Amino acid sequence: MKTGKFLIAGTVVTLVLAGFVSLFASASPDGLESVLLTGCDTDDGEITGGACVLQAAGDHEIGGAFADYGISFLDGAFQGSEVLGASLAGVLGVLLTLAVATGLFRLLARGKRADSAEEGA
Repeated sequence: MKTGKFLIAGTVVTLVLAGFVSLFASASPDGLESVLLTGCDTDDGEITGGACVLQAAGDHEIGGAFADYGISFLDGAFQGSEVLGASLAGVLGVLLTLAVATGLFRLLARGKRADSAEEGA
């Protein structure tokens, strides 16, 4: 299989998985958040009492369009917007990561080509 076809196939598989698997992102706290909740009483993810580190935490300082496995401007806009937001957040996250990685690899390759040209001269 040619390299170009392999990269395109890998990108398509990654986008499909990101769009599908992101729907199953857990609302339950992960390991770090569980440790930070130690000592607090919670009800449906909200702290109701006790004393823990997360009581001093606020909302996301930066916020952002992709906070909490969704797209902020789609939340509650229409029925099913949470599902669409989660899928789009996964797909856009993959595309953004791919764009940054491609740009960095091209910069590194350009520097390597310039070094090779100087050695040959």
